[in-house]
Amino acid sequence: MHERQRRSRSPDYPAKPQRAGRRREKRAAEVPLGRSPEREPTRRLFVACDLPPDVLGAVERWQTAELRPRDELRVMGSLHVTLVFLGSVPERRVDDITAALGELSVPALPSALLEPVFLPERGAKRVVALRLDDPSGALHETQRSVSDALYRLGVYTPEKRPWLAHLSVARYRRPGQPFSLQNVTIEPFGLPSVILYASVLERGGAVHTPLATFPTVS
Repeated sequence: MHERQRRSRSPDYPAKPQRAGRRREKRAAEVPLGRSPEREPTRRLFVACDLPPDVLGAVERWQTAELRPRDELRVMGSLHVTLVFLGSVPERRVDDITAALGELSVPALPSALLEPVFLPERGAKRVVALRLDDPSGALHETQRSVSDALYRLGVYTPEKRPWLAHLSVARYRRPGQPFSLQNVTIEPFGLPSVILYASVLERGGAVHTPLATFPTVS
């Protein structure tokens, strides 16, 4: 019995870790030549407009009064009018995206906050939002220009449903139903710029970092 134990540890009787090593070598050999087993670095990107500071302050006060008392909601702390959400994009394409957006002429973007809406339009609701007015049509035209430029670049596939100009202000913790809300009271305003953002998902929520800003042309 003791002799068998000594032999199991001798070079003539390789231990299991060595067999596992051969399996790892076999798997490594199966990776085609010229291909790296490592994933390409990506960035989670979206294009949006920020609100002017006074409008942002008004919306935040409205959120505190109308939304924070409701336990079923998670109030959003980072507020943007999203034009295009690209999702995960290879990091090497960020410069191409920045260049493509820089070639666009962003017109003045007059707007105003309209009534609250609950999204999606059909079925249980997941998001509370504020609709945005687009009296000149420039906001929709800018969204279309951004979408087309990124589609031509091969980094974005436009959604089939029509784009809705809105500002998401809260999410339901679980799908729920609409409820009564007061409107935000503030004068019409202009959106100052279009911004390319990177978004990193963390435990406390998404952290948004501006990568490039494209001011509107007066």
